[in-house]
Amino acid sequence: MASTVHRTTLTRMHDGRRRWLVVGVLLLGALALLTSQVRRPDRRVVGPLGTLVLSVLAPVQGVLARGADAVARFWQLYTEIGRLRAENTRLREEVQRLSGEVGRLREQAQATQRLERLLAFRQQLPGRALGARVIGRDSRAWFAVLLVDRGARDGVRRNDPVVAAEGLVGRVLTVTSGSAQVLLISDPRSAVGVILQQSREAGVVEGQGQRLLRLKYVSREREIPLGETVVTSGHGGLYPRGIPVGTVVSVVREQAALYQEALIRPSVRLDHVEEVLILVEGSPDR
Repeated sequence: MASTVHRTTLTRMHDGRRRWLVVGVLLLGALALLTSQVRRPDRRVVGPLGTLVLSVLAPVQGVLARGADAVARFWQLYTEIGRLRAENTRLREEVQRLSGEVGRLREQAQATQRLERLLAFRQQLPGRALGARVIGRDSRAWFAVLLVDRGARDGVRRNDPVVAAEGLVGRVLTVTSGSAQVLLISDPRSAVGVILQQSREAGVVEGQGQRLLRLKYVSREREIPLGETVVTSGHGGLYPRGIPVGTVVSVVREQAALYQEALIRPSVRLDHVEEVLILVEGSPDR
């Protein structure tokens, strides 16, 4: 029994010495390889150990390099996205600013065109005229009464004719110091003496509280052609002669009626008028 234990102990000691011997040999071999690598005159030549290390580390280096490239590309993309977002925000703000500027310039251009037409029309009118801006409308009768920014201190008086570049708008109804109400020709209280521009037939245009006016008291002796222009006759002294009032869009000829009638489309877009001229001279009925 004792001999068996002794043999087992000797065997284990022998195996331990063998393992240490192998480790020592490997360390000596590695040291010899490193020494030979260091002593090579040509340092650019990789020795056996270097070759072994490179062959082991090359795949790992490739993976790390590809990972580093991917991280670099991702960071570059992330930075570029941030820059593009900032640029996009700036461009949107610039577009909004330019859109507002374009809208303002377009509005100025349209106002300039309207004023140029109004000035050209002014040259055809007798007496003195005041330019005025529309600053309000009667909400109870949208197409009947306008409020303008000229009044008594500017020389405006009741019944002064009011025109736009396209033709007749109406007459001054009431006046305050700095403003005036204008009764439009579409108001049922309005009546204008007119003549047909081609046939020279006389009649009266009355408002209906609608977009279309009614031409009344026209002789049945001659037909009223569609598209005929109707202008002020100058009779009664309220409106100067020759101001466009509208055009004929339909004719009513009743069998037993003494006169024929017609519907007239006003020359002026009464619901869109923004600037007018007030004729402050040449209207005796004030």
